[in-house]
Amino acid sequence: MERILAELTGIAEGVRTLEEKRQKLGSFLREIKNVRISKDSDILETQMAIQVTPDPLKRLRAAGVDGGLVRHAYHAVDLILTRAVAAVFDYTDARLSNVTYFPDPLATPRLSVITDPYSETEFMHSADIERMLTEVEVLSGVRALNPDLVLADGSLVPHPSSRPKKDSPTWNRYAELLEKYRNLFADANALAGVIEDSRSTHFSEMISNKILGSVDAPNVKELQTLLVRTRDTNLLFHVLRPGERSFVFRLGNPETNPVMADLGDASRNLYAFYLRTVEYDRPIRVEFYSKDAPVRAAERLASLILPMSSQNQEYGIPAVIIEADARAKLREEELSAIHSYIVDCVGDLPSLYRLRRDSRPF
Repeated sequence: MERILAELTGIAEGVRTLEEKRQKLGSFLREIKNVRISKDSDILETQMAIQVTPDPLKRLRAAGVDGGLVRHAYHAVDLILTRAVAAVFDYTDARLSNVTYFPDPLATPRLSVITDPYSETEFMHSADIERMLTEVEVLSGVRALNPDLVLADGSLVPHPSSRPKKDSPTWNRYAELLEKYRNLFADANALAGVIEDSRSTHFSEMISNKILGSVDAPNVKELQTLLVRTRDTNLLFHVLRPGERSFVFRLGNPETNPVMADLGDASRNLYAFYLRTVEYDRPIRVEFYSKDAPVRAAERLASLILPMSSQNQEYGIPAVIIEADARAKLREEELSAIHSYIVDCVGDLPSLYRLRRDSRPF
């Protein structure tokens, strides 16, 4: 135990030292934040940190969409349960005046049954795709309620880890998902994805390559090495002040991101920025689609998201997304109940046996 405690002490000291270096890096970047940045194909603005003017929310209808997922593998059958719900908040004079839901507050989950012998990876891809399909359908359907703003909980595009191989049995379903995304973007109006725990390092890489590379300072190489080990939100916690956003940048490069390549022309109009909404929480990542004026769209989105996310100084997420998450969440017990019902109907068939790792008698 003493050895473990000694190791933990060393780890804790290492984390503290690294965080102190990142804080100094953030302070350095704040000192040069007013230095004009050269715009290029990736960076659309000339400032690193931009003050956001919060919208007064005199009259606004905002929808937040989230999806829930539980999956379970059995001996020869795999079960996937998904649900997506939109919470719709009406704001009047900066106060919440009404709440509605789409399709309803207790939406019926969708069950997918897989009887083909999927590998573990294919099963994981299938579950992710089914969840995203459910979410995209609600993102499209909630337009019937005429929201002024639609926020998805999470990215606006599939993560590369959810992309199956082209010879995978899940590829056709993935292609269907991409088509639904394209249709969603074609009708996009104030649509954004809010990522609360981004693991991206893309912004840090841009700062290292395109900004620090042009700064005349003796410790630039050391700072660039540190940036390689720093996530965007970790860096921007020290750079942005509450109520500030980063510059707008392109979401991804089709040459290096296969999902962006799969989306085709739609990928050219996908952008992102980071927004720090409150004092004691990390910045959120906001992804959005804009055909004509992405910077103007970012200004509008940031001005709306900021006042919707500032109620709790330690949790700066739009309230409408928090509500959607609570409504969409699924529990393991719900899928277990479905499995039990199937067994009651057909008997305890070998195909429905639980995996050994889930049914050990000791």
